[in-house]
Amino acid sequence: MNFICFFDLYTGEKLSWEQVVQKISKSRVIYVGEIHNKRYIHDLQLNVIKALNEKGYKVAIGFEMFQQPYQKYLDRFINKEISEVEMLYLTKWYKNWNMDVGLYRDIWNYARKKGIKLLALNIPTDFRKKVRNMSYEKMRKSKYLPNDLVEPDSAYINYFKSAIGGHKGMDKDFEGMLKVMLAWDEGMAYSISRFLKKNPEYKVVVIVGYGHIYGRYGIPSRVERMTGEKGTVMIPLENISKDLGKGDIGFCVP
Repeated sequence: MNFICFFDLYTGEKLSWEQVVQKISKSRVIYVGEIHNKRYIHDLQLNVIKALNEKGYKVAIGFEMFQQPYQKYLDRFINKEISEVEMLYLTKWYKNWNMDVGLYRDIWNYARKKGIKLLALNIPTDFRKKVRNMSYEKMRKSKYLPNDLVEPDSAYINYFKSAIGGHKGMDKDFEGMLKVMLAWDEGMAYSISRFLKKNPEYKVVVIVGYGHIYGRYGIPSRVERMTGEKGTVMIPLENISKDLGKGDIGFCVP
């Protein structure tokens, strides 16, 4: 891991890879936030998984990129019942995600080789579209969302505004877009939480866009609400003075 530098986002001190592994080993949930098209981040995600697996921990890998109804196809892939091509087709990768497969291939191939569970975390596209017009009360009755779903507070709303900036349609349907993001975060957090509760011996490495974990506004705070597990948040650094306190470990290319 000589090509990546790490920083403690509480103290600002530089960390070695060995110190990073020591820190993540203490958590049941490790969020490795990505910029989707950055190869070095996917290499880091794989190295996090390898480090925990080689230490003897039971590890599962949660993917934002796969939607929950397709979990059975990830299971079949790991069990070597279907090929990668079949898995991608059956999970509708090219319709639902459509990023370069090569960015993620090493991760799921390592998991297949080692028998590591893959978890489909995301809510379905058709449900996400319906959420725009749902009341929060109705959202709480969905099987994809927890019945204690928490409505967005001012911190979440302000972060959402800054994250999407001048996104087309924001002024016309801000509430709808906010509900979609909330459902995305609550839905993935709910999926992670259910797995943690059913599998207390496991750690989960979460592969997700860093906007869903930055500042703990999205998934991490919600998993903590549902399970008590704070987890370790790893984010790509843009500006260390700005990013201090927005996660646990920051990483960058030196």
